[in-house]
This record gives sequence, C-alpha cells and structure tokens, in this order.
Amino acid sequence: MATRKKAVEAKTKAQSAPAAAEQPPVVIAYKGFDKNLVCNPKGKPFQYEIGKTYEHKGAVSACNSGFHACQQHPLSVLSFYGLKDGNRYAIVEQSGEMAHEKDKTASQIITIKAEIKVSGLIKAAVEWTMAKAAKPTSGNYAHSATSGNSAHSATSGYYAHSATSGDYAHSATSGDYANSATSGYSAHSEAKGENAVAANAGNGKARAGACGAIFLVERDDNLNILAVFASKVGENGIQPDVWYVLRDGKPEEA
Repeated sequence: MATRKKAVEAKTKAQSAPAAAEQPPVVIAYKGFDKNLVCNPKGKPFQYEIGKTYEHKGAVSACNSGFHACQQHPLSVLSFYGLKDGNRYAIVEQSGEMAHEKDKTASQIITIKAEIKVSGLIKAAVEWTMAKAAKPTSGNYAHSATSGNSAHSATSGYYAHSATSGDYAHSATSGDYANSATSGYSAHSEAKGENAVAANAGNGKARAGACGAIFLVERDDNLNILAVFASKVGENGIQPDVWYVLRDGKPEEA
C-alpha cells in the first residue's frame, strides 16, 4: 500500500512540474567582417570576437537591426564583404527571432563559431549547392550544382548560384550578384553578372563581369596549394570578361 502511495505521489509531482523551456532553433550561416573583425552597419561599428555569443536587445529587422549573416549561400557573404582590404569571414550560428531579406538574415542571437578562409567558403558553397540542386536551373535565387567529372552547371537568375566539384567541370552564372564556384582540378568558373564572384579552387581558370571579382588557386601535381589570388575586376590588372589562370603566383590571361 505504501509503495502504491509513493508511486501516485511521484506521478502527480511529475505532472505538475513545469515543462522545460523550448530551445530556439539554431541555423548555420556565414558572416563577413573587416580585418579587425568589426562590422559597421549604418555607421555604428560593432566589435566581434571568435567564440563569443551576442544577443540583440530590441526589434529584429533585416538590413536595420539585429545581427546579420548569410544563411542562403556561403558565397553571398562576398556581396557585403568582398575580397579586399583584408576582410575576414566566419561560420556563425543564428538563433532567436529572425528576419530575412534576399541573401541576408538578421537574428536576435549570434555565435561566432570559427573563422573560415575564402577556400573554405568555396568548399562550403559547393557542398551547400550540391545539397539544394542536381541540375541546371534559371530564375532568381535559384541554385545549380554538379559533382561528376567534366559535368557542367549553370544559372541565369539574379542572386542565383552555380557550383561544380568534378575535375574539368564548368560552372557559370549570368545574373547580377550571382556567384560561381568550382573545386575540381582544371575546372572553369564564370560569373557574367555585375557584382558577381567567380571562384576557382582547382587550378583552373575564372572570369567575371564588371564590378565582379575573381578568386584563383594554383596547385602542384599533387594538388598541394602553391598560391592564391583574389581581386575585384578593374583592380590589379584584372579586366572584365577575360579568363585568368594563376601561374607562379600571378594571374595570367588564359
């Protein structure tokens, strides 16, 4: 009888206990900074540190308030912090209240998890796009990816992204603010739209349109990285709509 009474009391106590607070969902994103890990939204500099978590007090509004990062595509971060002036990048976690605007997301809470190099952004871009699409697409914000050797991937919409990972494969975008990335050996990357980025991490060639940027990697026969190069079109002798390859650490017309 005593045992039964204790069991009833334990059950009643469990039923009356408050439910555990539901944890807000956490989303992986990518964030850009200047060389000192400072962001300067609307003329209000904010200093970040790797490994720290920050919480915004007040309303969250994309492009206005909150902590901003790019959830939609890793290379989108280059539209806000380009390949110049020592800009740096990090993998972050966003949670709490969120607001979205195109490729940018504002969040109530952000954790700066780890710094990532441009080559890491390219790898993440290929993996992200591969998870989203399996064939060429067109249309704004569309994504396309291929992984087979000598395969091709293309997009044509604004803010659309294209990526390939196979050797001798090709990736191309033509929409403004769209990005193209390749990681396969001797693959080609092309971004024709304005403010688009063409990135090639596989010893191949890349070209970008006006106001765009290119990123090139030179490798030896064992695929060890020998040199990297990044530039906006119009700087460092890089011309729009011209193919470049990296040789002896310097970009040459291909």
